[in-house]
Amino acid sequence: MNKLLTISLLIFLFLSCKNDKKSELEFYAENQTSFFDLRNGDWTRNSWIRKPENLKMLHESFKKFGYGKLENLISKSESHFLIEGIYIKRNFENLIASLQLTYNNPEIQTKYYTEFWNRRKAENNDSIVYQIIREFNSMKSDKKRLNYQNKFVNDTLVDLLKIEFDNDNLNSEKAKADFYKLKKYGLHQSAYNLLYERAEYSELDLNREKLKQELTKTTEYKNAWLIDTEK
Repeated sequence: MNKLLTISLLIFLFLSCKNDKKSELEFYAENQTSFFDLRNGDWTRNSWIRKPENLKMLHESFKKFGYGKLENLISKSESHFLIEGIYIKRNFENLIASLQLTYNNPEIQTKYYTEFWNRRKAENNDSIVYQIIREFNSMKSDKKRLNYQNKFVNDTLVDLLKIEFDNDNLNSEKAKADFYKLKKYGLHQSAYNLLYERAEYSELDLNREKLKQELTKTTEYKNAWLIDTEK
Protein backbone atom coordinates (compact mmCIF):
# COMPACT_ATOMS: atom_id res chain seq x y z
CA MET A 1 0.00 0.00 0.00
CA ASN A 2 2.81 2.39 0.95
CA LYS A 3 4.60 1.51 -2.30
CA LEU A 4 1.45 2.29 -4.29
CA LEU A 5 1.07 5.64 -2.51
CA THR A 6 4.71 6.49 -3.24
CA ILE A 7 4.32 5.71 -6.95
CA SER A 8 1.10 7.74 -7.10
CA LEU A 9 2.83 10.68 -5.42
CA LEU A 10 5.76 10.53 -7.86
CA ILE A 11 3.38 10.46 -10.83
CA PHE A 12 1.48 13.42 -9.39
CA LEU A 13 4.70 15.39 -8.86
CA PHE A 14 5.91 14.55 -12.38
CA LEU A 15 2.65 15.70 -13.94
CA SER A 16 2.65 18.84 -11.81
CA CYS A 17 6.16 19.71 -12.94
CA LYS A 18 5.23 19.02 -16.54
CA ASN A 19 2.20 21.31 -16.37
CA ASP A 20 4.23 24.04 -14.68
CA LYS A 21 6.79 23.79 -17.46
CA LYS A 22 4.09 24.13 -20.09
CA SER A 23 2.55 27.15 -18.40
CA GLU A 24 5.94 28.89 -18.47
CA LEU A 25 6.20 28.74 -22.26
CA GLU A 26 5.95 32.11 -23.93
CA PHE A 27 5.11 32.64 -27.59
CA TYR A 28 5.67 35.79 -29.60
CA ALA A 29 4.24 37.23 -32.80
CA GLU A 30 6.05 36.35 -36.03
CA ASN A 31 5.20 37.87 -39.40
CA GLN A 32 5.32 35.53 -42.38
CA THR A 33 7.50 37.07 -45.09
CA SER A 34 6.96 36.12 -48.73
CA PHE A 35 10.15 34.05 -48.61
CA PHE A 36 9.44 32.50 -45.19
CA ASP A 37 9.23 28.92 -46.48
CA LEU A 38 12.90 29.06 -47.44
CA ARG A 39 13.61 28.51 -43.76
CA ASN A 40 10.68 26.42 -42.58
CA GLY A 41 9.31 24.77 -45.72
CA ASP A 42 10.11 21.73 -47.85
CA TRP A 43 12.17 22.90 -50.82
CA THR A 44 11.21 19.86 -52.90
CA ARG A 45 7.51 20.84 -52.73
CA ASN A 46 7.86 24.61 -52.64
CA SER A 47 6.02 26.23 -55.55
CA TRP A 48 7.07 29.76 -54.52
CA ILE A 49 10.77 29.13 -55.15
CA ARG A 50 10.04 27.83 -58.66
CA LYS A 51 8.60 31.12 -59.93
CA PRO A 52 11.13 32.97 -62.13
CA GLU A 53 10.55 36.34 -60.44
CA ASN A 54 11.22 34.83 -57.01
CA LEU A 55 14.37 33.06 -58.19
CA LYS A 56 15.55 36.37 -59.66
CA MET A 57 14.91 38.17 -56.35
CA LEU A 58 16.77 35.52 -54.38
CA HIS A 59 19.71 35.54 -56.77
CA GLU A 60 20.12 39.33 -56.72
CA SER A 61 19.69 39.42 -52.93
CA PHE A 62 22.27 36.66 -52.45
CA LYS A 63 24.65 38.54 -54.75
CA LYS A 64 24.26 41.69 -52.66
CA PHE A 65 24.88 39.80 -49.43
CA GLY A 66 27.64 37.62 -50.90
CA TYR A 67 27.26 34.05 -52.11
CA GLY A 68 30.56 33.15 -50.47
CA LYS A 69 29.08 33.71 -47.02
CA LEU A 70 26.31 31.20 -47.76
CA GLU A 71 28.38 28.31 -49.09
CA ASN A 72 28.78 26.85 -45.60
CA LEU A 73 25.10 25.93 -45.83
CA ILE A 74 26.15 23.25 -48.32
CA SER A 75 27.80 20.17 -46.84
CA LYS A 76 30.09 18.80 -49.55
CA SER A 77 32.14 15.69 -50.15
CA GLU A 78 33.82 14.32 -53.27
CA SER A 79 30.81 12.19 -54.19
CA HIS A 80 27.77 14.05 -52.84
CA PHE A 81 26.44 17.18 -51.16
CA LEU A 82 23.65 18.07 -48.78
CA ILE A 83 21.64 21.30 -48.71
CA GLU A 84 18.56 22.00 -46.56
CA GLY A 85 18.14 18.28 -45.92
CA ILE A 86 18.24 17.47 -49.66
CA TYR A 87 20.85 14.81 -50.49
CA ILE A 88 22.30 14.78 -54.01
CA LYS A 89 24.72 12.01 -54.94
CA ARG A 90 26.98 14.09 -57.17
CA ASN A 91 30.03 16.27 -56.75
CA PHE A 92 28.74 19.83 -56.29
CA GLU A 93 31.29 21.65 -58.48
CA ASN A 94 31.06 19.06 -61.27
CA LEU A 95 27.26 19.20 -61.22
CA ILE A 96 27.10 23.00 -61.46
CA ALA A 97 29.63 23.05 -64.31
CA SER A 98 27.79 20.29 -66.20
CA LEU A 99 24.42 22.00 -65.80
CA GLN A 100 25.80 25.09 -67.48
CA LEU A 101 27.34 23.10 -70.33
CA THR A 102 24.24 21.02 -71.04
CA TYR A 103 21.63 23.81 -71.15
CA ASN A 104 20.08 23.79 -74.65
CA ASN A 105 22.71 21.25 -75.70
CA PRO A 106 20.74 18.01 -76.10
CA GLU A 107 23.55 16.30 -78.02
CA ILE A 108 25.75 16.22 -74.89
CA GLN A 109 23.01 15.67 -72.33
CA THR A 110 22.80 12.44 -70.37
CA LYS A 111 19.46 11.33 -68.93
CA TYR A 112 20.08 13.19 -65.64
CA TYR A 113 20.65 16.57 -67.31
CA THR A 114 17.91 16.05 -69.88
CA GLU A 115 15.40 15.44 -67.10
CA PHE A 116 16.71 18.37 -65.04
CA TRP A 117 16.34 20.89 -67.86
CA ASN A 118 13.01 19.44 -68.99
CA ARG A 119 11.65 20.01 -65.49
CA ARG A 120 12.92 23.59 -65.50
CA LYS A 121 11.31 24.23 -68.90
CA ALA A 122 8.03 22.75 -67.70
CA GLU A 123 8.16 25.20 -64.78
CA ASN A 124 9.08 28.08 -67.14
CA ASN A 125 12.14 28.94 -65.08
CA ASP A 126 14.93 27.42 -67.18
CA SER A 127 16.30 30.80 -68.33
CA ILE A 128 16.72 32.24 -64.85
CA VAL A 129 18.10 28.95 -63.49
CA TYR A 130 20.69 28.96 -66.28
CA GLN A 131 21.55 32.60 -65.54
CA ILE A 132 22.03 31.82 -61.84
CA ILE A 133 24.24 28.80 -62.61
CA ARG A 134 26.31 30.71 -65.18
CA GLU A 135 26.90 33.68 -62.88
CA PHE A 136 27.66 31.44 -59.91
CA ASN A 137 30.28 29.55 -61.94
CA SER A 138 31.73 32.87 -63.11
CA MET A 139 32.04 34.05 -59.52
CA LYS A 140 33.85 30.83 -58.54
CA SER A 141 36.29 30.93 -61.45
CA ASP A 142 37.03 34.68 -61.28
CA LYS A 143 37.03 34.75 -57.47
CA LYS A 144 35.15 38.05 -57.54
CA ARG A 145 31.85 39.16 -56.09
CA LEU A 146 29.04 39.53 -58.59
CA ASN A 147 27.44 42.87 -59.36
CA TYR A 148 23.78 42.93 -58.40
CA GLN A 149 20.70 44.67 -59.78
CA ASN A 150 19.37 46.62 -56.83
CA LYS A 151 15.81 46.90 -58.18
CA PHE A 152 15.39 43.14 -57.73
CA VAL A 153 16.96 42.96 -54.26
CA ASN A 154 14.77 42.21 -51.25
CA ASP A 155 16.34 44.34 -48.52
CA THR A 156 14.47 42.51 -45.76
CA LEU A 157 16.04 39.22 -46.83
CA VAL A 158 19.50 40.81 -47.02
CA ASP A 159 19.09 42.23 -43.51
CA LEU A 160 18.06 38.82 -42.17
CA LEU A 161 21.05 37.18 -43.84
CA LYS A 162 23.34 39.77 -42.24
CA ILE A 163 21.88 39.02 -38.82
CA GLU A 164 22.40 35.29 -39.15
CA PHE A 165 25.61 34.97 -41.14
CA ASP A 166 27.56 38.24 -40.71
CA ASN A 167 28.82 37.49 -37.21
CA ASP A 168 32.61 37.72 -37.47
CA ASN A 169 32.62 40.82 -35.23
CA LEU A 170 29.57 40.07 -33.12
CA ASN A 171 29.32 42.18 -29.97
CA SER A 172 26.60 43.49 -27.66
CA GLU A 173 26.02 46.58 -29.77
CA LYS A 174 25.45 44.55 -32.95
CA ALA A 175 23.29 42.05 -31.05
CA LYS A 176 21.04 44.86 -29.83
CA ALA A 177 20.83 46.29 -33.35
CA ASP A 178 19.94 42.81 -34.66
CA PHE A 179 17.22 42.53 -32.01
CA TYR A 180 15.61 45.81 -33.04
CA LYS A 181 15.89 44.93 -36.72
CA LEU A 182 13.94 41.72 -36.12
CA LYS A 183 11.40 43.61 -34.04
CA LYS A 184 10.99 46.22 -36.81
CA TYR A 185 10.13 43.48 -39.29
CA GLY A 186 7.57 42.00 -36.89
CA LEU A 187 9.70 38.91 -36.21
CA HIS A 188 9.20 38.91 -32.45
CA GLN A 189 9.68 35.15 -31.96
CA SER A 190 12.96 35.49 -33.84
CA ALA A 191 13.93 38.41 -31.59
CA TYR A 192 13.13 36.27 -28.53
CA ASN A 193 15.26 33.44 -29.93
CA LEU A 194 18.14 35.90 -30.37
CA LEU A 195 17.92 36.76 -26.67
CA TYR A 196 17.58 33.26 -25.25
CA GLU A 197 17.96 30.49 -27.84
CA ARG A 198 21.04 31.26 -29.94
CA ALA A 199 24.50 30.18 -28.80
CA GLU A 200 26.33 32.98 -30.61
CA TYR A 201 24.50 35.61 -28.53
CA SER A 202 24.45 33.76 -25.21
CA GLU A 203 27.64 35.25 -23.71
CA LEU A 204 26.94 38.85 -24.73
CA ASP A 205 25.99 41.51 -22.21
CA LEU A 206 22.33 42.27 -22.95
CA ASN A 207 19.48 43.37 -20.70
CA ARG A 208 17.45 40.40 -21.85
CA GLU A 209 14.47 40.78 -19.53
CA LYS A 210 14.05 44.46 -20.39
CA LEU A 211 14.29 43.78 -24.13
CA LYS A 212 11.87 40.86 -23.87
CA GLN A 213 9.22 43.18 -22.42
CA GLU A 214 9.20 45.08 -25.73
CA LEU A 215 8.02 42.02 -27.67
CA THR A 216 4.40 41.22 -28.50
CA LYS A 217 3.14 37.98 -26.97
CA THR A 218 0.72 35.60 -28.64
CA THR A 219 -1.11 32.48 -27.53
CA GLU A 220 0.04 30.29 -30.41
CA TYR A 221 3.55 29.36 -31.48
CA LYS A 222 4.62 30.10 -35.06
CA ASN A 223 7.83 28.94 -36.66
CA ALA A 224 10.49 31.62 -36.46
CA TRP A 225 12.83 32.83 -39.19
CA LEU A 226 15.75 32.92 -36.72
CA ILE A 227 15.41 29.41 -35.43
CA ASP A 228 16.12 28.11 -31.92
CA THR A 229 19.54 26.41 -32.04
CA GLU A 230 19.79 25.62 -28.32
CA LYS A 231 17.44 22.60 -28.27
